[in-house]
Amino acid sequence: MPAMRSLPETAHQHHEIIETHVDRLAELAERLDQVPTTEFSAAFDEECRFMTGQLLPHIEAIEATLYGRLEEVMDKRHSMAPMRREHEQLRSLVRSLCGYRDLVAGRAFSEGDRVGLRRVLYRLYAMLKVHLAEEELYLRVLDQSLSAAEKEVLAQGLEHAAAEPF
Repeated sequence: MPAMRSLPETAHQHHEIIETHVDRLAELAERLDQVPTTEFSAAFDEECRFMTGQLLPHIEAIEATLYGRLEEVMDKRHSMAPMRREHEQLRSLVRSLCGYRDLVAGRAFSEGDRVGLRRVLYRLYAMLKVHLAEEELYLRVLDQSLSAAEKEVLAQGLEHAAAEPF
């Protein structure tokens, strides 16, 4: 049986995987001025599958596992409501992004479609970059405030709460 990773290790590994995909969003936005190709369509579809199959379950796991505990650790002086609102915005942006799937698969979109898709790609990219950096700060709070056993329980919660393992 493999050794259990710590909370910081678990969360950091998840963030590294997510950031790889986040960076691909900016790359896709930059490629929109080129002629649509089968390769672009496949890359776009892969990112939609990641966002819906892994990012959204990760968001659910973070909310269910960490946010309530963070509020307790901070004696309810700091609410996680802003982070939860950002999660709602991220869910909406992922829905918007993946709403372009058929259009991208058909590889025939107008200039207006390109502008709309580019806007969604860059918004999702920017929001995720900032949000993940802020989550890293909150993880430090938990790492410094909890016992090893408490951190292990949260790390297990993250591992088991995601719909598909990272």
